[in-house]
Amino acid sequence: MNSTVKRFSKTTSSIILLSAVIVALGNVPTTHAQAPAEAAKSAESLRPEVAAPLKAAQDFINAKQFKEGLAKLAEAEAIASKTPYETYILERLRGPTAAAIGETAVATKSFQFAYDSGRLNPAERIQFSEVLGSSFFKIKDFKTAAIWCKRALENGSTSKAIHALLIRALLLSEDFAKATVEINSIIADDQKAGRISTQEIFLLASTAAFKQNDDLAYIAALEQLALHYPSKEYWTDFIGRIARLPGINDRYMPDIFRLKLTLGQTLTAGQYVFIAQSSKQAGFPIDAAKVMEAGFKAGVLSTAEHKQLYDLVVKDAADDIKNMARTSAEAAKAKEGPGLFNSGLNYVYNGEGDKGLNMMEQGIKRPGIRRPEDARLRLGIAYALSGERDAAVETLAQVKSAEGAAEVARLWTAYAKQKSAVSTPSPLVAPSAPSAPSAPTK
Repeated sequence: MNSTVKRFSKTTSSIILLSAVIVALGNVPTTHAQAPAEAAKSAESLRPEVAAPLKAAQDFINAKQFKEGLAKLAEAEAIASKTPYETYILERLRGPTAAAIGETAVATKSFQFAYDSGRLNPAERIQFSEVLGSSFFKIKDFKTAAIWCKRALENGSTSKAIHALLIRALLLSEDFAKATVEINSIIADDQKAGRISTQEIFLLASTAAFKQNDDLAYIAALEQLALHYPSKEYWTDFIGRIARLPGINDRYMPDIFRLKLTLGQTLTAGQYVFIAQSSKQAGFPIDAAKVMEAGFKAGVLSTAEHKQLYDLVVKDAADDIKNMARTSAEAAKAKEGPGLFNSGLNYVYNGEGDKGLNMMEQGIKRPGIRRPEDARLRLGIAYALSGERDAAVETLAQVKSAEGAAEVARLWTAYAKQKSAVSTPSPLVAPSAPSAPSAPTK
């Protein structure tokens, strides 16, 4: 039984108490032979032969002896020529009693009889239609469950659980289009009220999108789950879906893998090596050394080739650290921006965002940046890595590209928004750079 259905067990219990209070058999007048003028009044009375087993049933119900209560109700049912009112009282008692011992099909039939009798007040119509939605769901009649859940909302129910149950029933009856409409209405209402929709709603949105092969809607649901209810599973799926979108240029793969690394996820050996080699080729051996070190610590990198690459980037990183101050000073004097921008990014990769971000901001404003959108993306990522979340979101929002930069910016934006605290990388210390950990023993 799912959580939404479980919540309705409480509603069913409340109907049991409601029945006991309203029926109040001891206060309902019984009748004997009546004059024709009293015929209308007798329709709302119980004859003694019917009242007796119903009263006994109610006593058993109040004592939570539900099987015994059902037996007494069966005695009342066997009485011939019952009036509509007598049958209504009988079914009104039998519905919650059967529900209490798990006889859902019997309970459902009785609840529906009571609802269709026309005797319920508006508040009761809401309660009974909610319970009917839950009951039909339990017996796996999902189309009928959806009808009753929808009716409950139309009757005035404000229950979020019943709305979620409606969506589940629509999904299970494969009416994905209507389910999507209901999901979107909840999300829109939540947005108007300035609140975040529940995790359940976004999960239902992802299910509806998946069933309709709507990749963009599925990614949008994953984005909200990763942003507001972060977990390794949501992030892995979100990142993977973005990475597989058509039109993502391979040059953005290091930025995608870097996000997984920043989130503390273990990469494959190929992904560690890919980031490290890409950073090395772009002139960032400090970053390459850190990535390789992370791969060794995770126990993923272990071969002689991995050790060879690690030793090479560590040596280059040590040289870079020695020359960082001189290199950045020379870049600051240049009229064009790439040198200063890259020097700043190097500082960020070394955990010195306070120095590096200012250089990057100055560098991106100067001429000579060959791919401005890529530079803006890297600046946004640098802000995120340095814990400057608001600046990261603002900068990443400006990234526009048909080659995939905007999609990668979307990933890092979600990261910047959902992180309450960002742990910045610690700097490498020259010249005694760390050696690679030993390969794990088998």
